[in-house]
Amino acid sequence: MSAQEAQLTLDVTQAYYDAALSERLLLIARGTLLLADSTYEQTRLARQVGAQPEFDVLRAQVSRDNQRAVVIQRESDRETAFLRLKQLLNLPLSQALTLSTPVDDSILPVVPALDTVVNRTLDTATASRAPVRQAEASVEEQEQRLRVARAERYPAVTLSSSFARLGYPSDVFPSWNDFVTDWTVGLTVKVPLFTGGRIGGSVKSASATAEDSRIRLRQTRERTEVDTRTALERLRAATAAWEASQGTVAQAERAYAIAEIRFREGISTQTELADARLALEQARANRATAGRDLQTSRVRVALLPDLPLAQGTQ
Repeated sequence: MSAQEAQLTLDVTQAYYDAALSERLLLIARGTLLLADSTYEQTRLARQVGAQPEFDVLRAQVSRDNQRAVVIQRESDRETAFLRLKQLLNLPLSQALTLSTPVDDSILPVVPALDTVVNRTLDTATASRAPVRQAEASVEEQEQRLRVARAERYPAVTLSSSFARLGYPSDVFPSWNDFVTDWTVGLTVKVPLFTGGRIGGSVKSASATAEDSRIRLRQTRERTEVDTRTALERLRAATAAWEASQGTVAQAERAYAIAEIRFREGISTQTELADARLALEQARANRATAGRDLQTSRVRVALLPDLPLAQGTQ
């Protein structure tokens, strides 16, 4: 796989899971809006019977209206993410697109080409990375150019030979006996004695270019090592975040259900219910984000041998 193909695979994977994450966050925001609207209705009804003060009604209304703004922003983020994905896939921007793999799924999508990449034997050695191989090839090329420049100081020996049969007819068309054999052999020795410094300048220029390529190779190796370790650390952190988020959503849903019952029965405040609702929304968002990060980190690490350096390590 070439570096361009690896980068394109990673870009499409990131765009896909960004779109899936934006869709998931939109669903979470809409669900939170329904909860906030339900709280507002309960508070309004309680106000009508004199069980809640006007302050609680206003606070519930403000909380619901603020959540509407969040939903609008999530809708915009989803549209932008889907447009980016369609652009990478070369699809019409007006075409409807349905994602088959949810962002909170811990298993990569069943795509033969992607599965082949992810399940292959991983080689994260610095020397196996594409940028290092390219830099090594550049050093070899410049070394060869330096040898060519130095070789211009050596005498050049040229051996030439030509063979021909020449005909000098007495009539218009020569006969076979009118042809004679002409065979010449030449040896030329060219010694560069006076070149006006051209050869010396060429050698110095080639030597400087070769030294520059060697320095670039050392820098590329250092940046590649940092990039590799960064990618592995991101995968480790994404895996830890995914494992840490397991069960959190269920606990937050249970806590909100209890808080809603307590609020409806009048034994808790609206602040407690709002905190439980925010905790539930955050838990769902963290779970979705952890799923996106885990999937993209897996693909990035799998593509490391062929990927160019990340932008931050340039």
